[in-house]
Amino acid sequence: MSFPVVLDACVLVPLPVCDLMLRLADAGLYRPLWSEEILDEVERNLPKLGVTPARAAKRISQMRNAFPSSAVTGYERLVPTMGNHPKDRHVLAAAVRAGAQAVVTANLKDFPADALAPFGIEALHPDDFLQDLLDLDAALVLRCLRDQQEECRKPAFSLSQLLDALARAVPGFANQATQALFPPGSPLPLEIVSSQQAVNAFFPDSTGLDHATARGAAYLWWTCLLALDEPGAGDALAALSASPADWGDFRQAARELSGWAMAQNLIACPDAPDAVAYAKFVPVTGHNMRAFADTPIRDVYILTVVRCPDGYWRVWGMSRNWLPPLSRIEQGARPGSR
Repeated sequence: MSFPVVLDACVLVPLPVCDLMLRLADAGLYRPLWSEEILDEVERNLPKLGVTPARAAKRISQMRNAFPSSAVTGYERLVPTMGNHPKDRHVLAAAVRAGAQAVVTANLKDFPADALAPFGIEALHPDDFLQDLLDLDAALVLRCLRDQQEECRKPAFSLSQLLDALARAVPGFANQATQALFPPGSPLPLEIVSSQQAVNAFFPDSTGLDHATARGAAYLWWTCLLALDEPGAGDALAALSASPADWGDFRQAARELSGWAMAQNLIACPDAPDAVAYAKFVPVTGHNMRAFADTPIRDVYILTVVRCPDGYWRVWGMSRNWLPPLSRIEQGARPGSR
């Protein structure tokens, strides 16, 4: 029998974490427990994240159906005797009633050790709990991660995008899982292609190769940088830059990006997806390359591209291993190479 664990509402609300937690439970790594009070709290809070009430109700119904033995009842009389934070006493009471070994919660301060110790219960942050499960059975946890990524459809996620999403709530686990999935020193999944094949990969429908799109602006800026000594390249770079004067003669940027190539997929700024995008540049072997598998690359240059008032996209700045937030861009800070 898998060890029983009560999942607090704060763990069940964020979809990437909740989905993974339930997949791991379904795989037999632990037994999830909750009360109707916990599920009601989840359903009330999901609309705050943009989930419609109908979809929230459907999600809770699916959880009940998938784990019919997870419901804890008969704990109500224990609630007044619990010594943790009043608003979370029902969670601890459910754990005591069910004989749970742990409560998994992001609100550790509401579950002090001295209130849990008499019942032999431990409060664990989901980050720590997931890392424990990864240590327990790495192959099974990584298989569940891959299954989660492959079954994500609305929206679809790459494996690295899923890890990025998980990192917002469980950064330690996301980092350990990344190390396990892509060990340091493993070869990058890149394929040597011709220049025309690279263009076709970036712009498969033969449209978008201009600065009316974020990808087009970034790609044109980069190709002009590669041809900096050619006549007209400097003028083109200036036209494709949000603040040309901050780049000087562009030679510093050219030196920094020497030996780096633009990755195909751009990242939309979560706070302004229609106005700010990030293009990644990865180290290369001197050939045009394209990815044929998904992997996070830890050392990257970031080209930040912004939509200007005239509707066209231009390069705002360049950074290394850092995505400038919208607040920094709106401050009008120097956008040149950092």
